[in-house]
Amino acid sequence: MGYSVFQVVQGLLIHPYQTMRQVVRERVFIWLSFSPVFLWIFGLAIWRILEVLLLRVIPHPNGWMFLALWFTTAIGMYQALLAYLLVRFLSVARPE
Repeated sequence: MGYSVFQVVQGLLIHPYQTMRQVVRERVFIWLSFSPVFLWIFGLAIWRILEVLLLRVIPHPNGWMFLALWFTTAIGMYQALLAYLLVRFLSVARPE
């Protein structure tokens, strides 16, 4: 199971169109289409923990804020792409 989860997440990162089509066809790992949200939550938790240490080492809060906003924007746009592909493939999928 763990290998399959990693394989699907890797496929979503490398070629999301083909992997999302396969995920919708098999209907087993549809929950992995929300993996960018899980990554964002994990990254936000790590960010909050390391924020104090990072600001002491490199005291440029604007630079760190830029990185946090960039990460959030990139994850949001990628999640929007995966949500679009999920809706698109679910709408044309044949019920079995």
